[in-house]
Amino acid sequence: MFLTKKSNFKEFITVLGIIFYSYYINRLSSAVGVMPIDSFGFFDTAFSILKNKLPIRDFWIFTGLIVDYMGAFFLTVFGKNWASYVLHASFMNIVASLSFYIFLNKINFNKIFAIFYTISFATLCYPVSGTPFAYIHAYIFSLISIFFFIIAVKNNNFLSWFLIPIFCFMAFLSMQTPSAYIILIIFFLSIIHFVKHFDFKNVQFFVLGTFLSILIFILFLFFTKTPFINFLYQYILFPLTIGEGRFSSNEMAYLGLIDQLNIKRILGDFKFLHVFLVPLIFVAIRYRKKNKGYLNSFNLIIILSSFAFIFNQLLTANQIYIFSMIPLLAAVLHFNILKIDPSSKLVWLLIFIVLFASIKFHFRYNIDRKFHDLETIDKSKAIDAVAIDKNLKGLKWINKLNLDPLNEIDSIKNALVVIKNDQRKKILITHYQFISTILDEDLNILNRWYLWDNNTHPTENHKYFEFYKSMVQKNVDKNKIQVIYLLGHDNEMMLKNIKNYFTNVCFKSKTLEEKRFSSHELITCK
Repeated sequence: MFLTKKSNFKEFITVLGIIFYSYYINRLSSAVGVMPIDSFGFFDTAFSILKNKLPIRDFWIFTGLIVDYMGAFFLTVFGKNWASYVLHASFMNIVASLSFYIFLNKINFNKIFAIFYTISFATLCYPVSGTPFAYIHAYIFSLISIFFFIIAVKNNNFLSWFLIPIFCFMAFLSMQTPSAYIILIIFFLSIIHFVKHFDFKNVQFFVLGTFLSILIFILFLFFTKTPFINFLYQYILFPLTIGEGRFSSNEMAYLGLIDQLNIKRILGDFKFLHVFLVPLIFVAIRYRKKNKGYLNSFNLIIILSSFAFIFNQLLTANQIYIFSMIPLLAAVLHFNILKIDPSSKLVWLLIFIVLFASIKFHFRYNIDRKFHDLETIDKSKAIDAVAIDKNLKGLKWINKLNLDPLNEIDSIKNALVVIKNDQRKKILITHYQFISTILDEDLNILNRWYLWDNNTHPTENHKYFEFYKSMVQKNVDKNKIQVIYLLGHDNEMMLKNIKNYFTNVCFKSKTLEEKRFSSHELITCK
């Protein structure tokens, strides 16, 4: 009994340590520097929910539905501030790390090694961004569904079969890809498993989990009065046009998949994944007939999912966020090697490589902030964002697009005063997507991001332009908008494009800061 209590206490301390480390390492990463369009992408949209302005129904989004509602929860419970916003991302890092650790325990992985791989995983998972990011939410929920699949196959566990489609659905409602690829992989492997090892109870719970997920979503649309057509256009059809464009080179050449399919990109950027993935493929094929139980399914889903995650990174041309696959793949290879030879010393080589990669990417992404293009910026020039507002406490402000943080902060502060003092019904279009939250005012956002290249919302000549235009006009009419404020470095481009969404409205424009801040009163055309 004493030994049992001692063991439980050690496990409690271990879990507590993982929670604290996962939280702290992400908070540390988020503390310095911003990339406005990414750093704040889910700040004001989460706040809008608190003002009864719902994504898809009232404003345009094409990603991150789950992320917005989770964000709204954190803002409600912990306050409308930067600390709550970062806590949201830190919480997801905790969820991811604990899930990984529990999964390793479920497959009877060595406890010390499990802790090591988990700490590495926590270092490389959410901290690369530090703030809520739809792709990472989707990645985490996808991984959890993979973990449940492996446990379901290993233990013939009906509860795991029930939870698989639920987490798949949560992944999809965070971001369509890589979730869709993982869903297809899991569905395909589940059918194969059920054909070989049919268990009516497991099939029942798998179908029940799928049905329940769909039902809850339908009820959500019904009770929030969100038209399904809005969901279809925003979350399915419009994103498909982005994906179609990226399968070939276009005017945005860096987004073309063809341009990404080169040795430097495939091997160079993902070399630490391939270090473990290639040997794992060899081992999985070489010992396929000797492997017993669930191990073949285990290896197959990890290998296929790894390719899916890499492909998605190439397709989207985003900054790399899947570095936590390094300790995951290493742990899977480690597990396979010890199954073949329990005394093998090769595992120490794996540990060394993981340790090296973790330190390397921690400094490059978590400290140097490469994910937000801040790796070449002198971050010692960062200014405490409290200078903008007390609710931004905890953030050191510096931005690649404006290397004079003091000037940028003064510009934002001046804009805040003007917007706050204007009692008219207004819309704010900006890359600083925290202003509604800071002012605690519904500024009637039109969509999450404002890029004018058909990658965030339809612009002129896009096949869904008219649908989006109709949404904008309904927003303006419903909320009786009198003035639109534009704030950002591309002010002129903002104005040029926003005019395309109005047919019978003219603008009485006023420049408040050259090329950065302007107001545009909506008037009847003469």
